[in-house]
Formats: sequence, C-alpha cells, structure tokens
Amino acid sequence: MAINGHRDVRDLEKFIQKNSAAKFYPDEGCPIKKTDIADNVVLITVDSQWYLEDWNNHIYLNEDCDIKNRTEFFLEFESILKKSQGKIIMVAMHHPIFSNTNEGLIARTGGTSLHNFQNKQNRKFRNRLITLARQTEDIFFVSGHDENLQYINKHGIPQIISGAAGKTRKTSLNNDNDFASSENGYARIDIYKGGKVSVTFQGVSTPYTATLIKPIKRELFTDYKEKDSFETSITSSVYSIEETEKSGLYKALWGGKHYRKFYSKDVRAKVAFIDTLKGGLTPVRRGGGHQSKSLRLETKDGKQYVMRALRKSAIKFLQSTAFQDKYVEEELEGSYADDFLSDFYTTAHPYTPTVVATLSDAVDVFHTNPELYYIPKQEALGGEYNDEYGDELYLIEERVESGHKDLASFGKPKDILSTSDVLQEINKTGKSIVDEPSYIRARLFDMLIGDWDRHEDQWRWALFEKEDGTEICKPIPRDRDQAFSTFDGAILNFLNHAVPSLRMMQSFDNDLRSPKWFSFEPYPLDMTFINKSNWEDWEREAKTLETGLTDEVIERAFENIPEEMKGETIEGIKRKLKGRRGNIVDIARRYYEFTNEHAVITGTQKSDTFNVTRHADGKTTIEVHRKDLDVFTRTFNKEETKEIWIYGLDGKDTFNVTGDGDNLITIKILGGKKNDTYNFENIKKVKLYDYKGKDNTIVNKKSKKWLVDDYEINNYDYKKRKYGINQILPIIGANPDDGFQIGFTNNYTTYGIQRNPFTTRHSVSASYYTGNSGYDLSYKGEFSNIFHNWNFGIEAKYTSPNCAKLFWIW
Repeated sequence: MAINGHRDVRDLEKFIQKNSAAKFYPDEGCPIKKTDIADNVVLITVDSQWYLEDWNNHIYLNEDCDIKNRTEFFLEFESILKKSQGKIIMVAMHHPIFSNTNEGLIARTGGTSLHNFQNKQNRKFRNRLITLARQTEDIFFVSGHDENLQYINKHGIPQIISGAAGKTRKTSLNNDNDFASSENGYARIDIYKGGKVSVTFQGVSTPYTATLIKPIKRELFTDYKEKDSFETSITSSVYSIEETEKSGLYKALWGGKHYRKFYSKDVRAKVAFIDTLKGGLTPVRRGGGHQSKSLRLETKDGKQYVMRALRKSAIKFLQSTAFQDKYVEEELEGSYADDFLSDFYTTAHPYTPTVVATLSDAVDVFHTNPELYYIPKQEALGGEYNDEYGDELYLIEERVESGHKDLASFGKPKDILSTSDVLQEINKTGKSIVDEPSYIRARLFDMLIGDWDRHEDQWRWALFEKEDGTEICKPIPRDRDQAFSTFDGAILNFLNHAVPSLRMMQSFDNDLRSPKWFSFEPYPLDMTFINKSNWEDWEREAKTLETGLTDEVIERAFENIPEEMKGETIEGIKRKLKGRRGNIVDIARRYYEFTNEHAVITGTQKSDTFNVTRHADGKTTIEVHRKDLDVFTRTFNKEETKEIWIYGLDGKDTFNVTGDGDNLITIKILGGKKNDTYNFENIKKVKLYDYKGKDNTIVNKKSKKWLVDDYEINNYDYKKRKYGINQILPIIGANPDDGFQIGFTNNYTTYGIQRNPFTTRHSVSASYYTGNSGYDLSYKGEFSNIFHNWNFGIEAKYTSPNCAKLFWIW
C-alpha cells in the first residue's frame, strides 16, 4: 500500500499551483468543486477516481477535505445542482456516465476493474449521477478516459467524450443522432449568450457538430385573473373530495382515517400577491425539498422567504428516498404508489404548523412563523413559475438564513449556520459550541408535539457571541409539517411496528410509546451535541416545557387554526397535548437513559491528550486537553453508560488509561490518521483501533488492539453509532402434508465499530404445523470480522419427530 501516495499527489498539486498559472479542479484532495465561469454558466468538476478508489489503500484520503464519505459527496452534488437552477451546468469528470467504447467480452460481463462500466462500484456511481441529472435542466457531461471521441444523448443528458489525443480505442454508434470516432481529434464546446450550447469534434476526417442545449423561449403566461377580480380571502382545499374518498375496507386494513377529511374541506384563506406581500417579493428559484413543492422568494433588501404548497409531491419523495439510483418520476406518475403516498401524507394535519410558533415562544424555542395564504397564478410569478405554482394553498415563512438576523423568533443572532457548518466547527476546533440546554429543550419539544421528521437538514443554528468572546449556537428547528401526526389502519400499524425505519412514525397521544425509535433520525445529532449534560440538566428542561406550556398557551396557539378546522379533532389534539405535557419528564428520563447507554467523544484536528481514569464503583473520568485548552471533561457511571467510543481525529494524539477501578465501562479508542501514542497502564475493558500501516507508539505491548487498514473503521462519522435492531416477523404457510404453518422469525442485528455490514446478526425461527402437531426450531448467527473482512456463521435446526418433510428426487 502506498501509505503517503495521496499526500504526495497533493504536495505536487500545491507545488505546481504555487509555481505556475495552472489550476487543479477539484483541489485539496476533495472530490467536487463548483466554479462560476460566467453569469449563467456553472462548471462542476468531479474527481470520479476518488469515488471508485479502494479507500482502505489510502490512509490520508480526505485529510484536508470536509467531505469524508461517498454519501456526503452525493448530497453536495445534489445541492450544487439545486443552487444552479436556471443556469447552464457543465459537469467535467474523468469517467463518463455513458459510453459506447468496445471494452471486450471480459470487461463487459465481468466488471473486474473499477474502470469497467459493469463494475458494481462504477455502476452505482453512474446511476446516482444520472438520476440526479435527469431531474435537472440544461446539464451536460464532459469526460476523457475512453481513448476516442463520442457524443451520446441518452435520457436527454448529453455526454461528450474527448480522449483521443494519442492511442485510440474502438467505439461504436448506437444511435443515428450520436457520434463516435476512433480517430485522433478533440471536442470544442461553444456556449452562447442566448443559452445555446454546441459541441464540434475537430481533427477528424469528417467534423461533426451537435447542439447540446437549445434555449427555450418560455411563452408569457397570461391565463390568470386580474388582482381586482379577487376578494381579500377565498375558500379552497388541499385535495379534492374525490381524492380523499376511500372505501371502508381501505380505511380498516390500510389507510385508517388519518386527517384525510380535512384535506378536502374548504377553508377561507387570505389571498396574496407576492409583489406586494412582505413589502414586495420576487421569485428566486425553486425550492430543494424532497416532499414539498416550494418556491424561494426575496425582498428588495435581500431577506428570503419560502412559499410551500400544502399539497406535497409523493413522486418527488419516492424519487429522492426509495429510488436514488434510478429515475422513476415518469413511471410513477398516476401510479398506485403515487396515490398511496399522497394519501399517506394525510397522516399529518395540514394546518397544525400554524400553531407551533405560539407554543415555541412560551418555552423559548426558536421558530419560523408560517402563515396560510391562497396564492393565485399572477403576473409576478412570470412565465417561468406560473405553470408550476399558483392557484392553491401555501404556507409562507421566513427562510432560515442570515438575512433574518434581526428576527426575534430566531433570537437576533450574530449569524445563522447550517448543521454541517456546526459539525465542521466542532471537529476543527474542539469547542463545544452548541448550547446543550437549548438543544435538549428543542428536542424534548419535538417529542412533546410529536414531530418525528427531524433529520439534520431540519435544523439551522443561531450563532451568538458571549461576553468573554467565545461563540455558542442555539438551534432553530424548521419544517414542522409532521407535528401531531396519526398513523391508523391495521396494516400501517403492523408495518410501523415491524419495519425498524418506520418506528419513528408514532401516533400522537397522551404518551410517547418509544422515545428511542421516535428519535431514530436525530439520534446521531443528539449523541454529537449532547455529551456533557446529566439527568438534572435534562429534567430542568423537561420541567420548563411542563410549566411553560400552560392550558392558556395551548388554547391561544390553536386559535391560529382556520375556523373551518376547529371541532372535535382539534379538541382531541389539545387534550392529548396536555396529557403528553404531564408525561414529558418521564419521556425525557427514558430518552436520557437510552442516549447515555453509549457515549461518543471526539478530539480535534490538532494534537490532543486523552486521559481516561478508572475509579471505584464503576466510574470513569475522561478528560480531553489540547495545550492549554480544556476540550472535554466528564465522569461516567457504569449504571448509565455501558460503552464509550473515543475518536482522536487528526493530530498526533496521546491516550492515557490509568487507575484500577472496578465494574469497568468498555472503552474503544480510535486514533485517527496521524501517528498516535497509546499508554494503557490498565488494559482491562479497553481496546485500541488504528491503521496497521502507521507508526504508532503502543507503550504496553499487552494492550488489546485491532490494527487494520480499513477506512470505515478508523475514520469518524457522526452518524455511526452503536445500536441494535430487533425485528419480529410472522410465518404463515400451508401444504397438504403438514397443514397450516404458523410461526415467527425474530431477527436481532447489532451495529458496533466493526461492521461487515453489521456487527452481529441472530435469527431465531419457530413454526407449528396443524396437520401433524409438529414443530421446528432454527437458529442462524453471523459474526463480522473474526478476521478482517471475514465473517463467521453458524446454523442449527431442530425438527420434532412428527413433523413431515418430503424430498423429491428425479
């Protein structure tokens, strides 16, 4: 393995850029870079080899880059595409997404090389990019790699290959409108002011020109009513009555009642014209959400607002979550999946987001201020947006960004940051900049109102400067669409219990069934941002909610609901909210106990010293220092905490373990990229993980260790946490010999530091047969990484003597 190969390439890159006019894109070992090469042209450069490479062979990969894994790369690529809407987008990378190069039989069928199109890693990379590109207008790809010239337009995505400067390879033409040549030559791309883009292949015997992008002249939308034809308010609904009509069988087995009837019930909403609303708003670009159809609006002084339709896009959600590697929007439109998911959205009440601001104010939780409007199609939406937006109900609220630093409900902060900004700051400096009491209160507030959809992009952070000059962040939750959700219907209830990823969707009631599963999405953030607070801190914040949300506050909050929505259902939500308020301390206690079973502690990107001191009665003190900076100090108790992971991150770190103690907490230490020192005076219940190819100093040779060149094990990912999933599934069957088969399978899967792709999996099955009163029992177990990348499996089965099993031999 070339230990320093990646560093050497970066050093060469820096030398060339410093001593010449040459530039590397992307640079600093990162996989992607966005460059504006004109007002309406964006260049996205992608290091495709970064994605395809075996990262275990490169210890220092991603050392200077904020993107640490492949998932983050795709998120960044998608984010750049969304921010580049309305512009011409050129994606330049070495490997093409389409190619007609004749690779040979072995390469076409085996895919043994990462460069082969049929290679699994290569195929996944290309399919994800193609899927994202098909959701984007005015985009094309340019590549080299193949030693020939090609122009391919597939699925409306142009691909240019220009790699024929020297030796060439054969290629074929699969479409009469495409181009392929094995001659030497090059491709010239012309981008015109009017938006046209063309490519010309030159140096070949017959030059070829193709138009990649044709400017579309949008017709001026004029089919809208004049302003003075509207009253100040209008009645409208989210869905039509036909869309919410479901059979009794559908409701009983599958869909339940939800809040379905309120989606087709007319409400009276204020009519708004965006050129006069908030002092005058102008459309900026389409929103980037995966569920809501939204439009970003901006005032003259640069403050941005978001206009979100109450009618959500089921297809958009399925495309972004279930079919990330395959474009399915056209296939799914009007399908049963589209209809079902559109109905699934009725599990959330359409108008309860308007009550959350008043509730939040009462307990000092920051918030946006959504307002309900009917937005007609109008001149201010222009030809670009009138086709897609208007003539329906919308919520308009502040976009949580720095333009609203003067807003009281954001705390009037110094700045507003994204979650990724906060995570990067913590890792770089080691400063705990998140205000834990504020975050605990916000998370308990999520549980109080039943808002289960709290992934990392649902948070922004208000940055404040304290009197001593240090900075601290307080959370600004956004998108409260899922508050007070209800999940009824027999099959949906079964899936909610049986499928782990659906267990966070818990019906709003007096109590919270499982704080653990309810917090499935934000759990990694909770473990990252809350690591110093004890139960007294949690209890204090829970009681703040209990006393702050008085009956009067709750009644006042629900006055914001449209008059047509008020009645038995809203009264039921209020009763349940008051009931949950009475249980919030118990809910907090249960979640506190769960999150403290496992702790994760990180150092900084500099050289840190970690002191682990064992005490009597199962207590362990962990201190993290960097020169004269105290990064972290906490004493853990075995009664609460069973295992602790300590990540050194970057820098030459020192890990000291001292003290005898008893009833010890299991500790796992992961050094990181630099050469670290491990000094374990007490080696009980402590294990170190590091790269085998590094020159680490292990003082006590008896220290337990796992030294492997494995990127996934040795690198910190805040989403990687220790947890277990138990899943019970029924077994139902029948055959003429055994009669009916009734049984179950119980699968228990654990996820720790070493995964391939899990840590352990245990499966126990039992069945009873009515025809002969027989039964069988079986067990399957799999244990990962008994040797590096080698799993161990075991299987056993018992069948009662009277259980008939027939085997046919031909």
